[in-house]
Amino acid sequence: MKTVFLGSALLLAISFPVLAAEKDLYGTWKMVSQSQKLLDTGEIRMGRGDVPNGYMTYSPDGRVIGVITSDKRPKPESVAKMSDQQRIELFNSMNAYAGTFKLEGNKLTRRYDVTHNEVTDRAALGEIKIEGRKLTMVNEPARATKDGKRVQTTTVWEKVQAPAKK
Repeated sequence: MKTVFLGSALLLAISFPVLAAEKDLYGTWKMVSQSQKLLDTGEIRMGRGDVPNGYMTYSPDGRVIGVITSDKRPKPESVAKMSDQQRIELFNSMNAYAGTFKLEGNKLTRRYDVTHNEVTDRAALGEIKIEGRKLTMVNEPARATKDGKRVQTTTVWEKVQAPAKK
C-alpha cells in the first residue's frame, strides 16, 4: 500500500509541471520578434523584418493556428486593382498554418494539417520557454519559407490579454 501511494505521488509530481506548462501555452500570442540564424554562414537576419506581425493560438483541445506577416508588404489600392506581382509579394511575405500540437517538457511538436504554401512537413519541433507573458520558441533547423535557405528560427511572442467583458 505504501508503495502504491508513493508511486502515485511521484507520478503526480513528475507530470504536474508538464500540465502546468501546457496550460500556460493556451491562449493567443502576438509576435514580438523573429530572427533566423543562417546555418551555412552563422549570419543572423530578421526573417520577417524588424517589426513583423503575427498571431498564434494554442487551445486545450490540442489545436494550433497561426498567421505571420513580414513588416514590409505591398499595400494594394484594392483587390480589383491588385497586380500579379503584388499577389506574389503578398504570398511570399506571409506564413499561415493550422494543425495539432503536443508539449513534452519544453519540447513542442506541431503537426500541420494545412499551410499557406501546402508544405506541411516544415519545422514542426522546437524548444519553448515561457516566462510570465513571454514565450520564446526556438525551432529545429529547416528551410526558410521565404527563400529556402537552411535556418534556425527564434521567435518571441507576448500573450494577448483577453478583451474586457462588458
